[in-house]
Amino acid sequence: MATRSFSQALAVSAVSAMLLVSLPVGGDAEGGRMPTTTVIVHGYSPDEKGAWVEGLAGAIIGRTGGVGSVYRYTDASGAWKLVPGADGDGSSQHVVLIFNWVPESDGPDAGPNWNYAQAAGDALYAMLRDPAYDSSAAGPDDLVGALESPRAVHFIGHSRGACVISEAIRRLALAGIPVDQMTTHDPHPVNGTLDARYDFDWGDPVPVRWSNVAWADNYWRADGGGLFSGLDFDGIPLEHVYNTHLIESALNCCAYFFAHSDVHLWYHGTVDLSPTPSDGEQTTTAQMRATWWPEGYSQKGFFYSAIGGGAAQRPALGAGVLAPIGSAPIIYNGAFEQGSHAGWSHHGGTAGSIIEGGSNWFARLGSSNPLLVHNRAFLTGQPLAISVRVRRVGTTPSDDIVRVAIQREDDPQPVMLPLAAWPVSALSMSFESVAASIPSEFLGRTARLSIVLDGASEGINATIDIDDIAVEIEAALGDLNGDGFVNGADLAILLGSWGPCAGCPADINGDGVVDGADIAIVLGNWTV
Repeated sequence: MATRSFSQALAVSAVSAMLLVSLPVGGDAEGGRMPTTTVIVHGYSPDEKGAWVEGLAGAIIGRTGGVGSVYRYTDASGAWKLVPGADGDGSSQHVVLIFNWVPESDGPDAGPNWNYAQAAGDALYAMLRDPAYDSSAAGPDDLVGALESPRAVHFIGHSRGACVISEAIRRLALAGIPVDQMTTHDPHPVNGTLDARYDFDWGDPVPVRWSNVAWADNYWRADGGGLFSGLDFDGIPLEHVYNTHLIESALNCCAYFFAHSDVHLWYHGTVDLSPTPSDGEQTTTAQMRATWWPEGYSQKGFFYSAIGGGAAQRPALGAGVLAPIGSAPIIYNGAFEQGSHAGWSHHGGTAGSIIEGGSNWFARLGSSNPLLVHNRAFLTGQPLAISVRVRRVGTTPSDDIVRVAIQREDDPQPVMLPLAAWPVSALSMSFESVAASIPSEFLGRTARLSIVLDGASEGINATIDIDDIAVEIEAALGDLNGDGFVNGADLAILLGSWGPCAGCPADINGDGVVDGADIAIVLGNWTV
C-alpha cells in the first residue's frame, strides 16, 4: 500500500493558516451579530475542577445578556454536557465549553507524566472537531460547526491549561481553522525550568501563539522558587502576544492563598463588571477593585474579546508562529516515547504494559493486557490507513489473532476494520509492518482506534509487541507529488515524463510508457 506522511499532507493547510484573515469582531455581541465559541481549560488540579471554571463560563454568558449555553466535557463519556444554572437561554448563539482534564493534570498514575498536556490538547481538538453531545442537553443536537466561520473562537487557559489550548490550537492551525483569540492566565509549563526546588519536568511545551490566532493576550506574575514560594507556581511572559505583568504584592492582599490562582480571579473581575463579583470560590472585594485595577477594570482583560466589545481596540501584534508540518500526527505517541501512556490513557484510551527493550519503548499485549486503545482522535476527511509494527514474542504455538478495531464516538460497538486481522502464527519474531485502510464512513469523524489480541479457541496464550502505530493519508492513484491531491501539478509531472519511462512514477499503469493511458488515470482520479 502506498502511503505518505501525515506531515506532507498538511502542507497546504498550514500555508492557508498563515494567510488567514481575522474575522470582524467587536460591536454588539448581545445583539447577536456575531456568534462566539469560548473554550476554557483549567490547569493542575488534584480533584474535580468545578467552581471557578463554571463561574467564569457563567460570567461570560452573562456578558452576552444570557444568550447562549455552557457545556462541560466529561472524560469518561466523551460528551459535552449542559451545565444547568449557567444563566443562558439554551441557544447556540454564544457557547462556552469547559474542557476537563483533571485525571491527568496532576500527574497520572499510569505511566510517566511525560507529554500528558500534549495528549490532552490532542483530545480537546478531537472533541471540538466532532464532539459527542449529551442527548439530554437542552441546546442544539450537536456542536459540529462550533469552530466554523463566522463564529469568533476564543480559547482561555490557566496554568498548564495554557499548554493544552496551545496544542489544540496548533492542530487547528494545521487544519487551516482560524481562532480569533487566545488568552492565557499565568502559563506554567512543567518542563524543568520553573520554581526551583519543585522544578519537575513533565515535558510540557511552552504555549505558542500559532499563525491562525488573530490576537493573543497573556496575564502573568511570578515570585521565584524556594521551599514555600516554589509552591505558588510561577507564570511566564509569552512571545507574539499582548503580555500584562500583574503585580505580585497587590495580588497577595487577599482572595486565594496562592497568587497563581488569583490570576484567573483577576480576569474574572474583567468579565463580571459588578462591584464585588464572585467566581464561586472567591469574591472580589472593594479593596481588591481599588488595588488590583488602579486604572479601572472595565477596559482590561476580557474587554478585548469579541463579547467584551473592545476587539477593535486591541493593541497591534505581529504575526504568530507557523505550526511545524508533521508536529501533530493523528495518532499521538504512537511510539510510546519514554514509556509514557500519554495518548493511550484517559479520553477513551487504555494501555496495558508499556516496556523498554534496549533504547526502544513498545506496548506488550498478552493474556493479562490484551487491549490497546488510543484516546479519541479526529480522523481527516482524506483516505486514511493505519500502520503498525508488530512482532510475536516466543515460539509457543498459538491460534490467537491480532485485530485492529475502530469505534466512532456515536457507535455503541467497535467496528472491525476490513483486512486488519493477522494470525499470530504468521508473525515474525522481529518487528514487521502491517497496514489497513480505514473505511470511508469513519473519515472526518472523531473515533477511537484499538488493537486487540483475541484468543481464537481456548483463551489467549500468545504474547505480541506493538510499536510505531500511525495513521497516514493514503496516496491516491495519480498523486505523483504526494500532496494528497490529483491535479494540474501531477499532470505536469506526467507530461514531463512523456514517452518510454519504465519504472518511473509517472508510468502509473506500469506498462513502461507514459502515455494517454496514464493521463486517463490522472483525470479519472482528479480531486482539485
